[in-house]
Amino acid sequence: MQDTKQRVKLVNLHIIGVQKAGTTALASFLQQHPAVFLVRGKEAHIFDHPDYATHANPLDFAHRQYQRRTQGYGGQPIICDATPITIYDPSFLQNCYQYNPDAKFILMLRDPVERAVSHYKMSKRTGKETRHMLSAFLLEPLRLHLARRKKDWSFNSPLRTQSYLDRGRYGRQLQAMFNIIPASQILIMSQEELQNEHDQSLTKIFRFLDIHRHFIPSETVFAAPFTKRTLGERLARLYAQMYFALAGESPKTWQQVLSKTSTTDE
Repeated sequence: MQDTKQRVKLVNLHIIGVQKAGTTALASFLQQHPAVFLVRGKEAHIFDHPDYATHANPLDFAHRQYQRRTQGYGGQPIICDATPITIYDPSFLQNCYQYNPDAKFILMLRDPVERAVSHYKMSKRTGKETRHMLSAFLLEPLRLHLARRKKDWSFNSPLRTQSYLDRGRYGRQLQAMFNIIPASQILIMSQEELQNEHDQSLTKIFRFLDIHRHFIPSETVFAAPFTKRTLGERLARLYAQMYFALAGESPKTWQQVLSKTSTTDE
């Protein structure tokens, strides 16, 4: 493992989530900075890979996988992997942090209802969902329970493709993240910031990464076409709003987690 590690500069920036919150756009912007190298494919899916946990030497597995995904690396000080499922399960995050405890981590957040709807539409579009939105939301707890019972993290698992609402439970994900990673190595932003305050957002990120400012033009990356909301979608959105309200998920709740963390670090 040591020989492999010596041949590969460690990935030192992880965009860990959340899915459907602008991670692709952010990776695209950062890739345009001369100090940043983005791994091939953007999402390496190493620490959540089903083979990672069962490998005889997981860290060697990670180094070899990254070696294949960093061909063409030109000596940039920042090597970035943007795999947004990393935040979803604490074991993935622990694996990621263990690989390089000196890395920095960026987390993008989005309104959980909008995130869930976007996730559903992606799964529907790619053939990984056949039910209507409300039905899919209602069935989600059973689907995830069965997958977790079987410890199914395969790439077609409902835990990946049909975890529409569960991935919006940011409170527990934030808490797990701060239990694993020092707060000084984490930057949290919102999709809205990146969309509405492009230059300011990138300046904040460049400062966090300790790299020089570089002009990167604003653009829309993978924007979903506008579609009129059907009655089914409106009902599904109402259900999602009630789900998150009952779960106590709100910006106020997330801020409480952040406040406790900042107080602990002082």
